[in-house]
This record gives sequence, C-alpha cells and structure tokens, in this order.
Amino acid sequence: MKRYIVIIAAALLYSNVYAGDVQLYLGLRGGAGIDLTHDQLHQFNTADGFGNVVRNANTWSLHAKGEALLGFGRFRIGYQFLYNFIPSDVSTITTIPVTDNARYTTYFNSKQSHYFGHYALLECAIINLPHFALTPGIGLGSYTGYKIDQTTGDRVDLSTDTHHRFSMSAELNAEIKFGRCVFLVGPNYYLFSMVDKTNAQWRQYQNLIGADVGLRVNLLKP
Repeated sequence: MKRYIVIIAAALLYSNVYAGDVQLYLGLRGGAGIDLTHDQLHQFNTADGFGNVVRNANTWSLHAKGEALLGFGRFRIGYQFLYNFIPSDVSTITTIPVTDNARYTTYFNSKQSHYFGHYALLECAIINLPHFALTPGIGLGSYTGYKIDQTTGDRVDLSTDTHHRFSMSAELNAEIKFGRCVFLVGPNYYLFSMVDKTNAQWRQYQNLIGADVGLRVNLLKP
C-alpha cells in the first residue's frame, strides 16, 4: 500500500511542475459480472483417505472501483482500488476434505466473499479523438478480504489461512469526452488466486468476467 501512496505523491508533484503536458484523472466506476471459481487440492487428507478434490462453481458478482491516473499523451499510469462482492458459491463436492472449519469456509462453504484489491494500472488509448477514445488497460496487484461461513455466519479473513494472493486485470474502455469529464463503458476481466498457508497444493482461482460504467474527471484540463 505504501508504494502506491509514493507513486501517487510523485505523480502529483510532477503534475504541478508540468501541468501543461499531463492529465490527472480521478474516477469512479461500478458494474457486474460472472464469477467462475476453481478449487483444487492435490493428495489431501479426505474422509476416504488421501485424494484429489476439485470443485467448480459459477455465480454473479458486483464491483465498484476508484482510480487515480496520470496521463502522458496516449498513455496513463496510476492506481486502482477495487471492491468486489460475490454471493454464495457453495456447490456439491464428491469428496469432503478433513480440515479445520476456517479452511472449509474459505474454500468450500462460503455464502459471501468480499474482496478489496489494489492495482498498479497502465492504459494506452489506441484510438484518441477529441471526443472519443478506445483504451485498453492492464493491472497487477494483490487483495485482501473475507468470506462469510454458510452454516454459522462467522467471518473468516483471507489472511487467516491463505497467502500469495495475486490479482491481475484487463479492461477495454470506450471513452466519451466532454471538457474535463470522461464517461467510460466497457468489458473487464479480473483474476484472483490464493494459496493455502500450510499446503501449497491447495489453491483457489476466481475468474471474474463483467463490464462497468463510470466517470473520470481531468483535474488539470484548463
């Protein structure tokens, strides 16, 4: 988190000196999508002995984003915060892992997931007209959050039993520009991966495919 603050502070300092050459965008967006979850446990202790446990579950999701980006011509670089909500993704598995309740909740028995992602974002306007732009973007970062147990209603933080929580994103934004304001709409993709702290063979991957709409304001436009 500290590195993002340093990047933003440096960008603001640069923009004050070279305000005529850069743009500073602040934006908010929201949207929805489909969550595709894949859990895999290799050679894990189950009720029937050691075996592989695999589960796939699909559901919908909602997200909201806030972002601050510094623009240089067609290129923009900055920070993005993501909040993502996923409802119940419980599905039947043929083999139940023998494990503690926190891990069972985190991987197989959650009725809600709440993720808070932090990304370094890079965009490039491949089409850049006075009132329209088509801008793909990629993001790399990490995330925190928690899940709610389906049975007990208890909250289980992801940090309790997972680490190496990695996330990446891809977006394609259609932008309509009016003065300082930029209206955005477009599809996006987010990957969330996590690894169990005590067993590297226990992993979860979530693929979010969706779209959102939003507004950015260029604070440096005269």
